[in-house]
Amino acid sequence: MLGDTRAVRLPPVLDPELFSPAERSVLRLDGECVPLGLSAVPVDVPVDRVVRAASLASAVRRHGLVVDLRTAAWVHGAAPVLPQPLTLAIDVVSARRTKLVHPAPREVRFRPDDLERLGGVLVTTPLKTAFDLLRLAVDEDAETIATRLLRVAGLSSPIAAALAQLQPGCPHKQRGIDRLATLPCPPARSPSAPLVLV
Repeated sequence: MLGDTRAVRLPPVLDPELFSPAERSVLRLDGECVPLGLSAVPVDVPVDRVVRAASLASAVRRHGLVVDLRTAAWVHGAAPVLPQPLTLAIDVVSARRTKLVHPAPREVRFRPDDLERLGGVLVTTPLKTAFDLLRLAVDEDAETIATRLLRVAGLSSPIAAALAQLQPGCPHKQRGIDRLATLPCPPARSPSAPLVLV
């Protein structure tokens, strides 16, 4: 027998710790995969929030970091481009203290409702991401991204602003709530439905 002729099925995300740069390069050159995040994915894998989050695992796994702000917006499909450097945070309550690489992640006290695990990676929820962007960023781009995030969450602006009231004291909380309340009310959308960016 000359060998098994069945096709080898690649994993949904080509983890840089499992596939060398040379192996990923050969797969890209052969048209078998495309770059995504910090990794690559096979061309036949539908890219959704779980796959985008998993593509960042190599940056967060070792230190238990949380994907937040603009990087979380990219994971949720609300931002068209993965920001560089990545925006990461460390949960000051549950994370172990270690010396981290530069740039240092934000230190945040997250509530359990602020986070979801996607593709093995902790990511801030669409509501928490929108709220944090609006309270910390002053550019108009933040409002566009936050509107898209509310659409992903299936929340109207008034409901999102009311939920943000439950956040414990944090810097610029009222600014975030006020900006959430004035966003255009997006139509509800299922979190699993793809978001088309123009």
